[in-house]
Amino acid sequence: MANKFDGIPNYLGGKRRLLKHILPELDGDVVADIFAGGCSVSLACKWEGKQVISSDIAKRAGIIAESLIVGSVKLRDEDIYSLFLPNDKKDDFVVRNFGKYFPLDVAIFLDLALSNIKEKHYPLNKLLELAIYKYIMSQRQFGQFGHNEDQRMITEGRTIELLEKASESRAKKVEKMIAHPLTVLLEIKEQINHSICISPHQNEFYQMDCFEFLKKMKDENRTIDVLYCDSPYDTCMSRYSQIYSVLDGIFEGKKEIDIDDGAFNGKDALKNFEKLFALSEWIPKWVISMGCSSDRGIKGEELLAVVQKFRPATLEYLDHQWTVNNITKTKNCESGRRRQEDNVEYLIVTK
Repeated sequence: MANKFDGIPNYLGGKRRLLKHILPELDGDVVADIFAGGCSVSLACKWEGKQVISSDIAKRAGIIAESLIVGSVKLRDEDIYSLFLPNDKKDDFVVRNFGKYFPLDVAIFLDLALSNIKEKHYPLNKLLELAIYKYIMSQRQFGQFGHNEDQRMITEGRTIELLEKASESRAKKVEKMIAHPLTVLLEIKEQINHSICISPHQNEFYQMDCFEFLKKMKDENRTIDVLYCDSPYDTCMSRYSQIYSVLDGIFEGKKEIDIDDGAFNGKDALKNFEKLFALSEWIPKWVISMGCSSDRGIKGEELLAVVQKFRPATLEYLDHQWTVNNITKTKNCESGRRRQEDNVEYLIVTK
């Protein structure tokens, strides 16, 4: 069944399952989503007729936001076909720098598709980038780039062996890897179009960090009714800039991308939240969603105390299970795989 969130790539930390708690609190006409990420909250607000002003430090968020939040144009079959046209300007950037993450024919296609996208104009270029974004993530086990056994087995001609031993969910990813890109991308086109809606407002996206964004909005005397804040938080997982470094590199056209996204998941996190709230005092209402585990991250009471330095607020712990809970032992987590009950989500709302 078609869903308005079909066009959004699967994203670690995405909030679509928590929207039933979050959306009722976003009761203003103009909502600022300052850590847009996968854009599920921004998209839900757009579908409800609100004006959305979103920001994020990463281009990956901008690809989604400029396609689905700012734009309202749908993709056509011929737009997808255009990704396959011969292009004399095609290079082998993906093959050279990220080839180990894809079967060779997929990496070659990505180089061709990206060269054709460079010749498109807005909004088509962003829509096609979103299609490629979803195509890439449709093949990634656990939504990450650390698992490359599938790619190796396919390259070694062991696809049947791989499919025989794979779980149902893993096999679906493998099938995307071995299918012709056109077949997958035509399905993705329909998914993206399910998310498109016409807005009566001029929605906006800014690729900048939250501090720059808040200063800009205040300096321009902009009207914002509700600030929604869903910053990256400290868990067993690496920072988003590490998890998605391959994706960021592909779309930025650089082998290595330095995205400083550690302000809210390091030792100075509470200090940076205080800085953020000080820059947001002119916004009438704040809604903050966060998560933590039993031994990592900012506890709800800790963050609530910071918020209450500025204005009264309430704290609610949410009944929620994280979709990805198979994180095994890493240098940041000595205890190995975490139990679902160790992970909690909470919501802080100012009065």
